Amino acid sequence: MSAATLVRARTDAINSSAVTLGCISGSVVPPELDRRILDLGERKEMLNPAERDEPLAWMNFTHERSIDRFEAQLALRRLTTVFPEIADQT
Repeated sequence: MSAATLVRARTDAINSSAVTLGCISGSVVPPELDRRILDLGERKEMLNPAERDEPLAWMNFTHERSIDRFEAQLALRRLTTVFPEIADQT
């Protein structure tokens, strides 16, 4: 691999990583899911057996997504500190 090809490959890898991190760090819970979580919470005393495990599963899912978002924001901040020219792509 030539030096120019290697530089281009590294640039492409950094740029695509920045775009992906930007997407993850800006993600939000879809409105339909948010409504479902609220509905389950409001009806918690009347949930059928199939619905009883759902609130905990959604809570775990949203917790994990929050961690993913935070880690993506941190990684993107580190990446743009080292490569400020990619800040416009995120």
